[in-house]
Formats: sequence, structure tokens, C-alpha cells
Amino acid sequence: MHRLVIRSPRTRLVAATLCLAAVATAGVALNQTAEAQTTGTPPAVVTAEYNLGDKAFTDKKEWPHGFSEMRAVVRYPRRLPTGKMPVVVLLHGQQYPCYSAREQDWDWPCPAGAKPYPSHRGYDYLGDALARDGYLVLSLSANGINNYMGVAPQRAKLIYDHLGLWRQLTTAGGGPLAGRFTDPATGRKVDVSLRGRVDLTRVGLMGHSVGGEGVMVAAADGYQGKVPAGVRVRGVVSVASPGSSGFYPTLVTRMPFAVLSPDCWSARDHQYFEDARGKTRRPAYLVRIARANHNYFNTAWTAGPGESGGDDTNCADTPNRPTPQQQQSFAVTYLRAFYGLALNDDKRGVPVLTGAQKVTGVDTAIDVLP
Repeated sequence: MHRLVIRSPRTRLVAATLCLAAVATAGVALNQTAEAQTTGTPPAVVTAEYNLGDKAFTDKKEWPHGFSEMRAVVRYPRRLPTGKMPVVVLLHGQQYPCYSAREQDWDWPCPAGAKPYPSHRGYDYLGDALARDGYLVLSLSANGINNYMGVAPQRAKLIYDHLGLWRQLTTAGGGPLAGRFTDPATGRKVDVSLRGRVDLTRVGLMGHSVGGEGVMVAAADGYQGKVPAGVRVRGVVSVASPGSSGFYPTLVTRMPFAVLSPDCWSARDHQYFEDARGKTRRPAYLVRIARANHNYFNTAWTAGPGESGGDDTNCADTPNRPTPQQQQSFAVTYLRAFYGLALNDDKRGVPVLTGAQKVTGVDTAIDVLP
């Protein structure tokens, strides 16, 4: 997360942060509306949302007093590709649970008058790009986990509980998700009919901030016994993670993985890569992004000013730092290449993954295993 791994003492959000973040997270929906209006045709990507309730996720054995929402924004290509679509799951990190300038509103479920913080909408730009490449993309909301201080195993379980619901929907055509999709811009019902069109044995994960440890646990060699039947993760990406807490398994050797580490944030996430050295025979990448910012990968967290958003690095005065748009463009380019390789065995993006092909606006140093 971005200076919010420990939520106490709490700091006050300013109203300007909230207004600007709202504009940022609405951007993709507005762009798709504009696309439809100017071309007279529906947008290339279907966008829908489901919300099964603020207390629908629990982990009573490991997390007896916590609960969270089961909510996600969904994207996939309107023109479905031949065959089944791979799946990419995006998971945000720590943030205030509710979208309010009043500290007394930072609770879960959000009190009357306060809305959930839209952290999961901060990757709309990435979800849209991946959906255009032919993936089903799920960006999960985890405000309750943030509020009740859930840790990596809860984040991993949240991912797998969502994928379990998708298995019901896309194999039998039923389960709790059936008929529960709406357009996040209008609230109207959306018919999501993907039975037989989704391949849950080709799943990619991306976790940002403390979500990075969550996805590394979900993909770890020592966690695979908890993966639902019919689901297989084939690749995982940690973005701007504060690193492993050391309490949970994070060693990944059975699939490709990448660590995107902004130099102006932390180097603790390098350990994911170093732990796999000499152990993995799968491609692994440590991407050190020069002068980069932690928050800028999430548009909701990019908006500022305010202590929960904007530039949260340790080198704010360093010249020639990448802009939010450049960091987001890099994330799109790199993750398209990574999931192409991990989920589709498409090697055309390997020069991007290794650094042989540079991405404009961002300087990187990339180490590669094995």
C-alpha cells in the first residue's frame, strides 16, 4: 500500500483528493460512452459489475472477526475470440475503505452518506487494454479486508472465492453470479452470457501494493492445495509491493512471475525474485523502474493532493521522473507482454519482458531468471 500498511494513527483525507479521484476513476466509462456516441457502435469492450454484498466474503477459521465484500468490475471483448478466454485478476492494496473526508466514516460497511473507496476502479485503463487482447479481466474490491486488517491469505482466498463463482457461472450457467451483472455507469442490467467461453485453467494474477503479497501467496508453491478445482494459475505479477511479511508462503517456481518495483518506493519486493534464484526453471523478471512512484499505477490513488493520494515516493525532488500516464502506459505494455507469454505462450513480447525493447518514457533495469 502507499504509506497505509498501518492505518493508525489515521490521517485525514482532504475533499480535493476525493473529487479528483472520482474524475479519474470515471475516465474509462466516459471514454467508452464517447466512443459509442461518436462511432454509433457499441464500445469494443463489455464492462459490467457485480456486487454480492458488503459481508459476503468471510474466512471464519483464519480471520474470525473480519468480513469483506464480493464485488468486482468485469471486462471482456464484445466480439468474443475463437475458443475460450484466459482470465486475469487484478487486486488492489491498502486504502481507506470509504470515500469520505470524515475520519468517522472510515469503517466497513460504509456508514450512510459515504461510498466505498473505488480502489478497484483504479485499474480500468489496464483492464480495458487486456480485455481488448482477448482476456476476461476481473478487478476485485477489497475494502472490508482493508478495514479489518486482513492479510495475504485473506486476499488470496478472496481471489479464489471469486474464481470459484466464475467456475459455476461459466460451466453450469448458474450460481450466485447469474443475473447479477449491471452496467457500472448506468446501473442497468447487463447480460453476461459466457458459459463455455472462459478458460479457468489459464489464470493470471496482478496485485498492487499489499495486494502484491496477496497474489504471490495465491500463486505460491506452498498454497496450491487451496486452489479451487478447475482453476489453475499460470502467471503472477507483483506491482509496487512493500514485500513479503515473512509469515506466509510466497516462493513461486511453478509458473512465470514478474516483480515491478518502482525505485522511489521500496526494494523489499526484490526478495520475491531472489527467493526463486536457483530454484525456478520458469521465466521470472525483476523490473526496477527508475524514479517511479507507487501510487501512479492506480488512477484512484494517483489523484491528489492529500495524504492518501498523489506522489508518495521518497524522491519527489528527483528530476526526470515518469508521469502517472507514463507509468500506466508501461504497466499496460509490460503486462500485455507478460500475460501473452504466461497464458497464451506468445513469445512476441519477450523483448519487452527482458528489457531488450524499451518502453518510451520509463527507464528500467531488468534481471531475468533462470
